[in-house]
Amino acid sequence: MKFKGYKYLILSMAAAFSLTSCLDEDPLYSQNNEIVFSNPENANLALRGCYSYFATGNVYGQNMQEVLIAVGGHAWAQRNASDQDLFVSLSPTPSIGQVGTMWDGLYKVISESNAFIENMQGSGLSEELITQYVGEAKFLRAVAYLNLVTLFGDVPLKTVASTSEGIAMPRTPREDVFKQIIQDLTDALAISEEAEENERACRWTVKAYLGKVYHKMAVLGIDTQQNLENAKTYFDDVYEHGPYELESNYADLFGEWVTGSKEAIFQINFIGDASAAYNRGSNRLCPNGSTTGINWTTFAFSYSAYDLQRGFYPGDPRMKTTFMTQWRSYNGNNQSSPKPQVGAELSPNDSTYAYPYLTYTVPGVYILDAEGEPVLNNSGNPVLKQFVTTVPYGMTLDELENLEIPADATAQEEARITALRKAENTFARKGNAINYPSYGKAFDQQQAAQAAHKNLMVYRYAEMLLLMADVYNELGNPSRAVALANEVLERARNSAGEKAATEPADWSSTLDQTTVREKLYYERIFELWGEPDIWDMTRLRGTEFLQDFLDYHNQHEMVQAGNTYYSESNNAFTERLYNNGNLTADFLEKMMLFPIPQTEIDANPSITGNNPGY
Repeated sequence: MKFKGYKYLILSMAAAFSLTSCLDEDPLYSQNNEIVFSNPENANLALRGCYSYFATGNVYGQNMQEVLIAVGGHAWAQRNASDQDLFVSLSPTPSIGQVGTMWDGLYKVISESNAFIENMQGSGLSEELITQYVGEAKFLRAVAYLNLVTLFGDVPLKTVASTSEGIAMPRTPREDVFKQIIQDLTDALAISEEAEENERACRWTVKAYLGKVYHKMAVLGIDTQQNLENAKTYFDDVYEHGPYELESNYADLFGEWVTGSKEAIFQINFIGDASAAYNRGSNRLCPNGSTTGINWTTFAFSYSAYDLQRGFYPGDPRMKTTFMTQWRSYNGNNQSSPKPQVGAELSPNDSTYAYPYLTYTVPGVYILDAEGEPVLNNSGNPVLKQFVTTVPYGMTLDELENLEIPADATAQEEARITALRKAENTFARKGNAINYPSYGKAFDQQQAAQAAHKNLMVYRYAEMLLLMADVYNELGNPSRAVALANEVLERARNSAGEKAATEPADWSSTLDQTTVREKLYYERIFELWGEPDIWDMTRLRGTEFLQDFLDYHNQHEMVQAGNTYYSESNNAFTERLYNNGNLTADFLEKMMLFPIPQTEIDANPSITGNNPGY
C-alpha cells in the first residue's frame, strides 16, 4: 500500500517462509506491542502495515495476479513442463511453490490482523479509535479469508494471534469460514463512511464486500435464497447511496498510479521501489522487449481468448485495453528507448504485432524517409515496408489456406492474401512467444526493471454491478439484471473515443432468466479478463459453465493445430489442449479449487488429504 511513513515495515518483511505452518507466523511488531500501541500514530502505522501485506509478491504484488490469471483459462506459457506450463494447462500441483506462497501470503495478512486486533483492543486508546482500527483489521482478515475459502475451499480458521503452541489446525468447513467472514464484515460496518486515507477501507467498502460474500455463498448452494436476498440488500444500499461510479473510459482504470478512482471499491497501491513491495504484473504478463524494464513473456493470452471475445462483441473497445496486440519494439530488456523509428512514420517495421495481426511486405515497396527517399539498411539496400492485416474471425484454417487471389489483384492485395494463406504456419507452427496477445491491463511501457508504475484494483464497481445483476436474475427479475448489465456495456461502448462503438450492444429487457445467466457469465469474463478475479469469475457458475468456457479453447482450430504441431516437433512454445481435449467431470471438479499446498500439509499434521483430484 502506498502510505507515507510505513515503508520501513515493508522493507523489514521476510521474503521467504521456512518449513513451518503458516499459522505460526509471528507479527512483526509482536515484540513491541506496548510501544506500537502507545499512541494513535503508532497504532495507525501498525494498521498500515497490515494493509501492506496485500501488496507483497506472495499476494497481489505478483502471485495473485499471474497465478489466478493463468489458471483462469485461455492462457498461454512455454510448453516445457515448468510450473508456468502446469498453470496454463490447468494442472496445478500441491508442490508448486507459487501455490504455497499464495497461501502463506494470505495467512500472513490474517496473522498480522489477528495480532493487531488483540493488541489494539487492550491498548487503552480511545474507544472511537479502537472501533475504527479494529474494524479495518477485521475487514482485512475477512478479505484474506474470502480469498482462501474461494481458492482452497475448507481452510484452517484462526482468529487469535499466533503462538508457538497449537499450530496444528485442521481444515475448517467452508460454511464456518464464511460465517467468520460475515461476522468480521458485520463488525467492520462500525467504521467511518469515509476512508481515513486514500484506498483504506470505509463502510461502503465493507457493504460492497458483504454483497459479494453473500452472493458467493448463494452460488455455492449455502442457504441460496436467503443469501441472495442478503446480497441484494447490501448491493442495493451501495448502488443507491454509495460513492461508487463507473469511470467513463475503460482504459483509464489501468493507467499509471491510478488513485482515487470512483470505481475502486478496494485497491492495492504500490510503492514502485524494487527493494520493497512492488507490482510485478507487467514483468510477468507482458512481452520481452516491450518496455524499458525486464519482461519475459512468462504468460500471454491464448488465441482462443481473443476470438472468444470478438465473436461475442465484434469491435468491443475494451479489447484494445485487455489484449495487447501491438507495441513498440525494444532491443531486449532494460533498454531506455524503443528501436528507432524506421522512415517518416511509425509502422510494423519498428513495432511488433501479435494475433490476430499479420505483417507482410510487397515487392518493390520501400520505407520512405521525410524527403520521400527509400530508407537504406546497414548493407545499403532499401528497406521493404511492412504492412499489417488481420486474420478474419470465423474463417477455418482450410478456408484461409485456400483463399483465392483475384486475377486483377494488386501487388499489395496479392501479398496480403498470401500472408493470410500462411496464417497457420505463422501462429500455430512457428512457436514464437510474441505471436500471442499479452495482458494489456498490466502493461507499463515505462516499467523500471521489474517494477510497474501501476496500482491494482482488487474489487471495482463494474464487478459489483455484474454480481448485483446476477442476484436480481436469480431472484426472478431478469429485466432488472439486464438494466444493470447495460450500464457496464454502455461504458464499454463509450470507451471507443469521440464516437461510441456499436458493440457491445445493450441486451434486450425481454431476455429470459437462463439467457441472462449465460450472458452475465461471459460478460464478467470480458469485463475482468486479465485481472485477478478472473479465476473466480470462470468458476462462479459451476462446472457446466466452466466446461463450456474451456471447450471453446479446446475446439479452437489454431489451438488444435498448435497442439498437433507440438506432438510432431516437440516445440516448447505451442498451444495445448486442456486435459488432452477431454473435459471429464473429474477434471472439471478438480479445477474448481486449488490444491492445499504440500508445504502446509508437511508442516501441519492436522491436515490430511487434499481437494478432489489432487
